[in-house]
Amino acid sequence: MESTYTIFLATVKENKDSPKLYPLISELCFELSRKKIQRLKDEHNIYNRLGELFELYAKALHEEGLKNTRALNSVIDGLLKASSYEQEAFLYKTIYEKEQLEKSIFHQKQHIRATLTQMFDTLEHHIESMQEETKHHALSALSDAKLKGIEMLGILHETTSEALLTTLEKGSDIVDTIYEITKNLSFQAISERELSKKRMMDISHTVISAAIEIADEDLGNAKDILEGTVNGVREGIAKAIDKFKNDLKFAPTEEIEGLVETDLTQLRKELLKVDEQFMKLLEALAAQNEGISASLIQEILKEMNSSTAKMMRAANEAKEAISERIEQLKAEAFVLEKTFKEKAEKRLESFKKDVNEFEKIATSKVESLKQFEFENEKAKQVAQEAKKLGFHAWKVAKNMVDGAVKSAKEAMKKEEK
Repeated sequence: MESTYTIFLATVKENKDSPKLYPLISELCFELSRKKIQRLKDEHNIYNRLGELFELYAKALHEEGLKNTRALNSVIDGLLKASSYEQEAFLYKTIYEKEQLEKSIFHQKQHIRATLTQMFDTLEHHIESMQEETKHHALSALSDAKLKGIEMLGILHETTSEALLTTLEKGSDIVDTIYEITKNLSFQAISERELSKKRMMDISHTVISAAIEIADEDLGNAKDILEGTVNGVREGIAKAIDKFKNDLKFAPTEEIEGLVETDLTQLRKELLKVDEQFMKLLEALAAQNEGISASLIQEILKEMNSSTAKMMRAANEAKEAISERIEQLKAEAFVLEKTFKEKAEKRLESFKKDVNEFEKIATSKVESLKQFEFENEKAKQVAQEAKKLGFHAWKVAKNMVDGAVKSAKEAMKKEEK
C-alpha cells in the first residue's frame, strides 16, 4: 500500500496546477485500485481494500492541500469504477456474444426458411406430373403444410391480406369466414414453434395489422373485417394455449426438454397476463392508426372487457398444467440434469460447427439481394405464393362455415318434424 500512496502523492503533486487535475485523480485512483483488487476473490476483502485505499487517497489529498469536495468526488468516481470494472468487462463481453448469437440465430432462421421453401418447390414440381385426381389432393395437402409453416416462411402478413381480400371478393359470410381464417392462421403460426407471450403478441400484431390495412380501404366492410379478425385471433390464441396445455400434460418427460430449458415458471407467469397484453396490443394499434380502424377497435375493446373468459380460462388451465409438470420434473431432477447437460454440450458443439456455414450463407444472400432484378423476381414469387395460400386459407374457412350452416339447417328441420 505504501508504494500506491507514494505513486498517487507524487502524481498529484506533479499535476497540481494542471487544468485536468480532477479527471487525472479519478483515472489514477481507478488504475491503482483496480490493480490492488484484481486478485481478490472474496467481496468482503475487496470492499475492505477499497475502503483502505479511500483513506489513503484522502490522506494524500489533505497533505497537498486539496481538501475540497471536487477532489474527493474524483477519488470516489475512480474507486467506483474500479469496484465494478470486472463486472462491466464481463457485461460488455456478454453483450457482444449476445449480438453474435442473435446474428447466428437470424442466419439460421433464413437458412431454415430457404430449406423449407426449396422443399415445397420440389414437392410442387413432382406433384405437377401426377394424375389429375391425385394431383388435386396432393396440392391441397401441400397448401395445408405451407399454412402450418407460414410464420417460418415469412409471409403471414401477405397470406392474411390475400385471404381477407378473397373473402371480400366472394362477398358472403364475411364475419364468420374472416373469423375462421384468422383463427386458423394465428393458431397454426403460434403452434408452429415454442409458446411464448412475445410470439403470441407478434403473430397477433401481424394478422390484425393486415386486417387494419384492408379495413381502412374498405370502409363499408371495415367493422366486419375487424370484428372477425380480432375475435378470430383471440380464439386462435386460446386454442394454441389449450393445445400447449394438453401436449404438456401428456407428453413424456424426454419430449419436453426444450420447454424446461425455456423456463416453464416464466411461461406460467406470462400466460396469466396474455388477455391483458392482447388488449394492450389492440390499444397500441388503435393509437397508431388514423383511419376508421382506430375508432372501431376502441369499440371492440369496450365489448371485449366482458368477453375474455375463454382466453383467461385457457391460460389458467395451462398455468395449472405447467405447475403440475414442474413438480413432476423436480422429482426427476437428477436424471434430467444429466440428460440436459449432455444434450446442451452436443448442441453447443453442433452450433459452433454451423456458425461459419450460416455466415457464409448469409454473406451469399446479402450479395445476391443487391441485384435489383433478383429482388423484383423474389417479390413476385412471395406475392404469388401468398395469393395461393390466401385463397386456400379462405377455402378452408369457407368450408367450415358452410358445414356449420348446413348442420344448423339440418337441426332446424329435425325440430320442425
